[in-house]
Amino acid sequence: MPKGKDTHTFSLPKEFSGQNVLVEIVAGSSSAAQPYFANTLKVTVVENYGRLVREAKSGKPVPRAYIKVYARNAAGRPVFYKDGYTDLRGKFDYTSLSTDALDGASRFALLVMSENHGALVKEAAPPVR
Repeated sequence: MPKGKDTHTFSLPKEFSGQNVLVEIVAGSSSAAQPYFANTLKVTVVENYGRLVREAKSGKPVPRAYIKVYARNAAGRPVFYKDGYTDLRGKFDYTSLSTDALDGASRFALLVMSENHGALVKEAAPPVR
């Protein structure tokens, strides 16, 4: 760390621009890691309805993006919940299932992947019922 400061900002090297990377900081016996997902996505999670609205930064919908959803179950463990693709409007319902799995879900993790727009991870609460 710079002397007298408790934060430090730096740019990624040019060869990593536009790529997904895992940034790891090591100081003595301590370490921390943070993923950086290069993408051109704007994702809005509508928690009240359990829907994910995806748009490219251009404002246009991104159809056929892959979504993988994990839920934290009643025991606090992550479990696969559902997956699928966004529709032509760039939307995906990440909570609806024909089972009662939503009853035990306390939190969701959503992986959003698009061939042309990159990937990102979002977290969301289950919809209020």
